[in-house]
Amino acid sequence: MVKKRGTCSKDCYGACVFIGEWDNQIIERKFLRAIPLKNHPFTNGFFCKKLSRREELAYHPMRLRKALIRTGKKGANRFNEIPLNEAIRLIGKKIKCSTEDYGGSSILAAFNSGNSGLVSRFGPLRFFGKLGAEITTGGICNEGGCVGLSKLFGTYSITNPFQLINIKNRLIVNWGSDVANHNIHAYNLIKKAIKHGTNLISIDSRRTPIFNDSDLTILIPPGMDHLFAQVILKGILEEEAYDKGFLVNHTNNFEEIISEIEKVDIKEVLSKLKLEYSEIESIIQKIIENKHHTIFNIGYGVQKDYYGGRIIQIIVLIQILLGNLGKPGTGIIYSQSDFNKPFLTPLIDYITQKAFYAPFKENIKLINLGQELNKEKHKILFIYNFNPASSLPNQNQLRKSLLREDLFTVVQEIFLTETTKYADIVIPSKFDIESDDLIASYYIPGISINQAGPCPYEDCLTNYEFYQKLAFEMKWFNFDFNKENDLDIVKNCLNLLPMKIKENLNAQGFHLLFDKEDIPYKNLNFPTKNNLIQLNNISFEFSNEDLNRKFRRRLNEFLLITPPPSDYLHSQLGHIEENLLNIFEKIYLNQIDIEKLDLKIGKAVSVYNNLGNALYIVEKSEIIKPGLAIIYSGSPMAKHPNPNLFTSDIPEEIGFSGAYNSALVRVKKVS
Repeated sequence: MVKKRGTCSKDCYGACVFIGEWDNQIIERKFLRAIPLKNHPFTNGFFCKKLSRREELAYHPMRLRKALIRTGKKGANRFNEIPLNEAIRLIGKKIKCSTEDYGGSSILAAFNSGNSGLVSRFGPLRFFGKLGAEITTGGICNEGGCVGLSKLFGTYSITNPFQLINIKNRLIVNWGSDVANHNIHAYNLIKKAIKHGTNLISIDSRRTPIFNDSDLTILIPPGMDHLFAQVILKGILEEEAYDKGFLVNHTNNFEEIISEIEKVDIKEVLSKLKLEYSEIESIIQKIIENKHHTIFNIGYGVQKDYYGGRIIQIIVLIQILLGNLGKPGTGIIYSQSDFNKPFLTPLIDYITQKAFYAPFKENIKLINLGQELNKEKHKILFIYNFNPASSLPNQNQLRKSLLREDLFTVVQEIFLTETTKYADIVIPSKFDIESDDLIASYYIPGISINQAGPCPYEDCLTNYEFYQKLAFEMKWFNFDFNKENDLDIVKNCLNLLPMKIKENLNAQGFHLLFDKEDIPYKNLNFPTKNNLIQLNNISFEFSNEDLNRKFRRRLNEFLLITPPPSDYLHSQLGHIEENLLNIFEKIYLNQIDIEKLDLKIGKAVSVYNNLGNALYIVEKSEIIKPGLAIIYSGSPMAKHPNPNLFTSDIPEEIGFSGAYNSALVRVKKVS
């Protein structure tokens, strides 16, 4: 029996830390089990159910074990196995031809956080930097909110999430975060706080399980959270409950913001939201009563709108107005990864070796990959840690671009996915438990280690190993790529860390930046130019045209949200949950809408907008209000089209992340 330290590399809030047990004498199924650490304050001895069976993924019969080469037209997973060295030889030949004819910029690398390990994500950039290739930048998830918060505070990470269980916290406002399904360890903290007497308010576009634990709840249509926040702000102002001393000493431009709030017409806003004041009066009072004892936990779905960053700003203005910052049991929890940057930046610089090549161009936004490929500038596309044919918006355009016959596409994957359908060559990847790496959580600030166990499939490679072999094929014999393996990089990164972090990683496999009682920015000096909160960066002006588009919908027109299902892993690792695939074939509507349109549950309907159309099966949902539709996303290969067929690739305005919750669709019966 061999034990190794592990960290879940899933793109998830938790980055759960565990001990992996291995039996190296077994021929294939060497990994036996993962035991979550009890002494890690966030992992706390339990996993989410989605990756509690990681040994089934590692040795799944559908796992890719050999390199594949396309045999048919693009758009279908039709491949033959090919020797790995032959696949690498063909890729190297393509690279040489493309760089000779079109230059290094004809090659594009598209990657994201399907594996969130630092070496996995950034190690390949050594290869692409030397090649003079281009890479995608930005993300698809939370960037709008991060930029919106940074414009106010100089950072988007403000609060230690363990303050949720601080004894002085009396109210948690969980805004747009389905913690019970997708951040179960934060949910555990919230449940602990409730046991200690903390009240809970839940605000969301759908009724998630945490509503059952809440004292007060409200449903708000997607993209309209800022309007509801304005009502709360006006209520605070009318009660004269705002913290003037905090505003005077720690913000600028607060008089102008007060003037903007005074202009809010509560009746008009509630009319748009189709709410009565009686439905929200108790929420406003509860927030006022718990001034200086309230935390906001805000989910990423709130900012998946064209104006997502500014929506987040107006929500957090409630906390600013009340002075709910820098005190025990207060704050704003969004992404905490900015706390990690001081110690992560030197590691990423070392992993990428960016000092030894020209800077990458910053003009290819990941969210607009389909548009970029449509320009036909790029002749070779490398994709790793990413399933764009599932997760990116405007799928019709993206897939049309991926079908280009003159685009040679290489995909590294563990399983066949929607994206491998468009690959010319597929390279089999190692699973995260078979890779040495370092992983930083974006909910609980800190870093942890992942120690590689043996992979029984000799052709499976880590991302770094693949590009190492490709560098050798390119005859870059003196290139730094050839001097280190994944483990060497991890060891060298450990030596770049502050001594305390390094010691904790070596001793227990993880380091957390904060103890439970720590209060970041206790002195209320934020990293802005004058250490004040920059309220001058908040605007209440939103496009009337965009809002009217949502308010003046036709009878058969719906606001669309596309959340991941509660029990499903994600599009690259969903193969152990094939019994759940039928959830992706359905469109979920409120019973009132089903009756109004004379639809039949279990029958097909046509769903369409200006970007595409598809057939789905009608299903009733009791978790949404009329006017809203749910089509779940994240299937590895569903029979029905991915709902990102209907979402626009027009990005969020300030962070350029995905505006997935801005889509409208129409529904009609089919004969």
